[in-house]
Amino acid sequence: MDKQFIKGLFVGLIAPIVAFIIYVAFYLESDVEETYNALVKMNKLTHVISLSALINLLLFFMNIKTDRDKVANGILFATMLYAFLVLGLKFF
Repeated sequence: MDKQFIKGLFVGLIAPIVAFIIYVAFYLESDVEETYNALVKMNKLTHVISLSALINLLLFFMNIKTDRDKVANGILFATMLYAFLVLGLKFF
């Protein structure tokens, strides 16, 4: 695999997690672990994963605009992995 693709894959996997942590840290009154446990208990974890993965949309288009297509492909692949994760959590 290409180094740029792996870079995009790494960024695409980490960015939604960082976005979730930033959201919890700045906008909610509880810590990350409490929020995660509450989301699991309410069966809303798949919703949050889907919304957190939207940050990849911004990263994908920024990389396409700057002609870094291989990095964008890695981000797109990571987003598809998140989609399969959501499907797996939803139906199994």
